[in-house]
Amino acid sequence: MSKIKEIILCVAIISIGALFGGSLYDSIVLAPNFRVGIPQSLEHLRQFMAVANPGSFFRFIAPLTQLSILISLILGWKRPAGRRWWLILALVLIVAGDVITFTFHYPRNFILFHDPMHTPPETLEKAAIEWAYGNYLRILLVGVAMVCGIKALLINRRAHDA
Repeated sequence: MSKIKEIILCVAIISIGALFGGSLYDSIVLAPNFRVGIPQSLEHLRQFMAVANPGSFFRFIAPLTQLSILISLILGWKRPAGRRWWLILALVLIVAGDVITFTFHYPRNFILFHDPMHTPPETLEKAAIEWAYGNYLRILLVGVAMVCGIKALLINRRAHDA
């Protein structure tokens, strides 16, 4: 059973890492393109992402991450006690990132991609800047959650080796 607990914790850490990498990609590659040649660039990006977009990735990986952290937390609740607090913190941070996504980023995504050709360029540029800064916060939250998951794994390893 301890191997299963460790495997699930590793899946959680890998999932957090995927969220972290996807968020970094959004900030480094996608977000700078939001502001160049507005509104045509946004219309082009919208047309390019007609089949799949970053949300396709995040709608899969975010619930998987939350679920794997939660399962790891439940399976490892009894021992060692310090591990549980790191996993609780990781889960809280990941959920906070999703709250930011739904309450902050989705409204800006709507402004940026719903009908960019008929939205004033100043409104689009403001939404793009806000989106980018908000994503830095998500990156921070997910990065700290990854550190928490790794810390929980290290506590698990120390307890197992002792």
